[in-house]
Amino acid sequence: MDYGTDFLLVDDDIVFTPDGDIELVSGPAYVAQDIDQALKIASGRLPWDKEAGSSLPLMLNDAGSSAASVIAELERVAIADRRVDPASVNAQETGPGAFRLEFTPLAAIKPETLDYDLTKGDSHE
Repeated sequence: MDYGTDFLLVDDDIVFTPDGDIELVSGPAYVAQDIDQALKIASGRLPWDKEAGSSLPLMLNDAGSSAASVIAELERVAIADRRVDPASVNAQETGPGAFRLEFTPLAAIKPETLDYDLTKGDSHE
């Protein structure tokens, strides 16, 4: 399955090869990068796509956000990606303010994992 190709992002920065070319990401890792980026963009912030994004940025350092609401948002964004098997999507709390999202892109063999620590505003693929 062709999932697409884009610039590789690490800590939201473009990665360059030793030759100065831009590193690319494709396959299931690209699906994970897309979902991670969608979760980091507040809903309505992209002028060209007002429906893109997530409410997750609003939950950062918000003591009023319940674990259930964070889990629901993680799962909603993953399931909304047409390249993801909806039955494979699972989010869980791994510690105070820490969450893990697992999902399997269609036709992929192994799941992708994204970790989020909302107390720090961090995410790690």
